[in-house]
Amino acid sequence: MSALTRRWFAFVRVEDRSGASAALTGVFSERGVSFGSLSTLAVHAGVGTLCVEFAASERLAQVLVRTLARLAVVRDVDLVRADDARVRAVAVLPGAVAPAEAGEGVAAWADAEADLMVLSGSVSAVESTVDRLRAAGRPPVAVSVLPPR
Repeated sequence: MSALTRRWFAFVRVEDRSGASAALTGVFSERGVSFGSLSTLAVHAGVGTLCVEFAASERLAQVLVRTLARLAVVRDVDLVRADDARVRAVAVLPGAVAPAEAGEGVAAWADAEADLMVLSGSVSAVESTVDRLRAAGRPPVAVSVLPPR
């Protein structure tokens, strides 16, 4: 990424109806921006939150947010830089992770019955731990980014 291009997360609250995801992805596609990930977070009472990870200049990111906000299905958009300390990530991995494997700044919880481990921490800390475990042949089952509180 260049100095002008940053990694962003857009947390978009949308109405839970047909075509909502397509409308969002169309905004990015029309502006030539691909996204690193797109995930559905909580959906409740007819409203869901989508997390879109992408790379763009600050100016383009602001254009995307304004365009998203004008969509009929969108309730609101929160744009956050990926390095913002308020943004947290969680990862779920099969098997147990030794505390030393979790990495600095990453909390780990075990579910022995399901043979799963949940990691939580800053985006960079969780991604670093997941990258290290993936290289060791232990890929995650899921990784999700949570909106800032």
